[in-house]
Amino acid sequence: MTALQKVHPAYAETANMPVPDNDREAVVTLLGSGLPVAYLEDAEPSPLMQKASNLWQRMIFLTRLSIIFALLGGYPLMVVLSHKVNSAPITLAAEAAWTSPQAGTALTLIGREVTGPGWAIDRPFWHPQARLNALPAWQEGLGSALSDYMLLTAQNVRPAALAPDADLMAAGRLLAPASDTETGPRMHAAAEALLRYEGRLSRGLAAAPAGLEPLTQELDLFTAWAADNQAALRTQAEMADGWPASRADIEAVYVARAHAQAAAELLNATLLAQPELVATREAAEARDTALKAWRRAAAFNPLMISNPAGGTGGLLSDHPATLAWYLAEAEIATAALRTALTAPLPKPELVADATP
Repeated sequence: MTALQKVHPAYAETANMPVPDNDREAVVTLLGSGLPVAYLEDAEPSPLMQKASNLWQRMIFLTRLSIIFALLGGYPLMVVLSHKVNSAPITLAAEAAWTSPQAGTALTLIGREVTGPGWAIDRPFWHPQARLNALPAWQEGLGSALSDYMLLTAQNVRPAALAPDADLMAAGRLLAPASDTETGPRMHAAAEALLRYEGRLSRGLAAAPAGLEPLTQELDLFTAWAADNQAALRTQAEMADGWPASRADIEAVYVARAHAQAAAELLNATLLAQPELVATREAAEARDTALKAWRRAAAFNPLMISNPAGGTGGLLSDHPATLAWYLAEAEIATAALRTALTAPLPKPELVADATP
């Protein structure tokens, strides 16, 4: 008797025994179920499980759809949000007074870009800040303005027969835009140079601009900025080679805004450091008018830059021309301030004593 013949008949179908090849047949064994095969063939899935399965499929579909919309709409949104510029007025902390308000203002302007958006020109090509040119143009204009100002200040504080201040000269060179080096390390080195100058000035080892002559040279520098930016903006306004605006239009607008921001803040810092220079009511009024004009140009921030071409002038605003007009007002106000500051002081009038 073989081993297969010794197995009880109840276990003959499920016994894991070798059988001859000619006796093999496909057998379906139901373990742990005593239901008849006919009932199982007609069985339907549970309605609850079917609803759960449908819900799961919908969740997967919505998840995939959300990912697609995030990729298609989220990146453009990040591009727009990453190009905001900070043109708010600067208020230096009173508890930590700067020996040089001009250096403190320049450091604050640099620090805003470092702690805010960062330097857009250093971003890789896929970064949202690298897709538009508003923020890079703003930062380039801010750097060039601070560079011009620091180089001028280094000349104004030069002692007799000596070279200009080394730290201010270094800061001026480092702040100038350069395409062959990264912006972040240069700005960090420029900030260190300004801090060294501030430290030396607080210990009496450096000089600060003093008197009316350095201030008039600063006003001449600001006037030159206004004239140059007006020329660039008017050139773009006459070309109108893009819709709603070309890249050159946007760059011209944001460079001009950056120069206006630097002019407003540095002029305010200089007048705070030497309030005695504003000695008349006319000079005070001219100061307020000039600061207001520069800040209006710096705060010019339309939702979308447009430079209408052809017959679209009735639908879109001509933003380069508008900003050029603001800068013309700032140029006129700065020239008026220069005239008011350099005007001779009126002689005091003698009033007769009418007391008997």
